[in-house]
Amino acid sequence: MSDPYFCEINLLSSLDWQRSGADIVETLVQNQQDWMQLNYADFWNNWQKDVFTLGTANDFGLAVWSIILDENIYGFLARSPDNYPAWGFGPDDENFYNGSFATETAFSYEFSTNQKRTLLQLKAFKVLAMSGPIIQTNIAMKNIFGDNVIVALDNLDMSYSYLLRDPSINDFISEIQSRDLLPRPIGIEVADVRFIEADTWGFAEFDENFDDGNFYDGSI
Repeated sequence: MSDPYFCEINLLSSLDWQRSGADIVETLVQNQQDWMQLNYADFWNNWQKDVFTLGTANDFGLAVWSIILDENIYGFLARSPDNYPAWGFGPDDENFYNGSFATETAFSYEFSTNQKRTLLQLKAFKVLAMSGPIIQTNIAMKNIFGDNVIVALDNLDMSYSYLLRDPSINDFISEIQSRDLLPRPIGIEVADVRFIEADTWGFAEFDENFDDGNFYDGSI
């Protein structure tokens, strides 16, 4: 993050020793100082923080970055085709092992400010800074997500795997995967994302159930 006080104005320093004790002159300069600080220095400091710096940008700044990086900061789910094998128990529906959940109506959905920032930081790194070494990828993951949230592994077979350690982003990681935003060098694929200590949906004593967990591949 850049220094938030990169733009600073100190008009009082222009007073020489002869006028430093002149109350009227000093008041006039102080008033000018206050105006310049509010309308110039603070404006550009906030613009640097809220727009120019992707890591701290607000929703307006992220909208600007979305255009620059050509990455949408909203989600969209299309309606399922008429012949989609929808899961259910009606006479024309599929059930266990034969179908999946269907979407009746197309809709868009919003992300939080932090999620928007994450999407755009991943896009910026992948497009503008990705050069190959796995250590560079993990430094970027640390800078974007924080310590030990997600770690990249080189499988030594032209593929990466990602270990996800923070269950709070379990739902969001699918959006990241669907946009192909997990960093990978050219010619390398993301083989899988492995959830560590994920909340497992089920009815056992230590499992999560309705509204608290999701399906989980126990073989990982």
